[in-house]
Amino acid sequence: MALEGTLKDFSLADIFQLIGLQRKTGVLTLRSSEDVVTISFLEGRVVGADSLNKRLEDRLGQVLLKTGGVSQTELEAALRTQMETLERLGHILLRHSIISREELRKALEKQILQIIFRVFRWQNGDYHFSQETSVDYDAELVAPMGAESILMEGARMLDEWPIIEKRIPHRGIVFVSTPAAKKVEVAPDEEMLEEADLDLVATEMAPPTGSDRLRISATEADVLALVDGLNTVDDIVRRSPHGDFETCKALYALLTRALVRPATRDEISRAALAQSTALAVSASETPRMPWLLVALLPLLVLSFVVARRNPLNPVFGPSDKLMPRFATTVSWARMFGLWQIVQGRAALVGAYPDTLAELVHERYVGQERLSDPWGRPYRYVTREQTVQLSGSAFDGTPDPDLILGVRLEPPPEDSEPGQAVTLVTP
Repeated sequence: MALEGTLKDFSLADIFQLIGLQRKTGVLTLRSSEDVVTISFLEGRVVGADSLNKRLEDRLGQVLLKTGGVSQTELEAALRTQMETLERLGHILLRHSIISREELRKALEKQILQIIFRVFRWQNGDYHFSQETSVDYDAELVAPMGAESILMEGARMLDEWPIIEKRIPHRGIVFVSTPAAKKVEVAPDEEMLEEADLDLVATEMAPPTGSDRLRISATEADVLALVDGLNTVDDIVRRSPHGDFETCKALYALLTRALVRPATRDEISRAALAQSTALAVSASETPRMPWLLVALLPLLVLSFVVARRNPLNPVFGPSDKLMPRFATTVSWARMFGLWQIVQGRAALVGAYPDTLAELVHERYVGQERLSDPWGRPYRYVTREQTVQLSGSAFDGTPDPDLILGVRLEPPPEDSEPGQAVTLVTP
């Protein structure tokens, strides 16, 4: 059967229907400016799909990672094995009993459907069907899928996507949860099945009041957990354990129920500042296992024994530099975390604080974070169009390696006294 042309003349739904009705075996190739996709058919049933520019979420490892089938460590180890042996990733995971055969089968099916459903939204492109006597696919793990069921789901998506996109016009929108989101509870699957036909044109519902609890589906709960005032829609889709369409549909439902809303610039800035503060605290205060030190421990012990002025070396005596250098490193890490908080606060307010005490008053940091390991306060100055944070060496003298600063753009000549300076990238 010679079947080729453009998607404007013959839609993908028509192509699927024709191949399914005639129970053809072969490979359908679709080309557009976005991608090249191949779909394999066995007697009219789909047994495989691949993409030239395969998106991250379409890769088998990422599908399993998002659904919790494997951990990041397990996936990285399996990928290293794959590079060495050229064995299929799924078979490696099965051989090491990381996932079950049923988990792998579901992941492969989800990967295939994600690729196909994305093609259903193409407006332009060419297609060509090459009829074959057989196609290569993993018969042990892939169950052939009927073209009719894929067509029905694809048609439903095509009908609902335009409605969803009216509320979510682009993937760069950032949402925040509303107070009503604290009153939701996840309904049992069987209860949500009765309401599966979501009315996408419904008017916005009022949030629950008083002791009322709003019941949402498990999918909506998963998506709501990713709404944090920083994740864009694109970030949520990548991190969601559900597909592109199901994730966006869940976001639409949360919007309709007034459980989320678009974030303001101020809310995004505050969320970014909170995240940078948490990262800075983690980097400067969280103890980490020095694996490299453990590996080099024998050599380190030997160097201590033979080093001059070392307590393990009775000939030369103890050294007075090791601990001060270590404390200086701790001081630098603490200063860097504090500087990140100063920068974040400046981005939020539009001006740098006059003193570090303002950060304590505004509850960005604790008082103990303003001093070095020797208990001396860090020096913070804002003058001559510069902002500078500096520390001292162990003996109290200025240390040129403990200086962080930024140059500011002077205010215009006609500005009012006391007007905040304009921030400039250092």
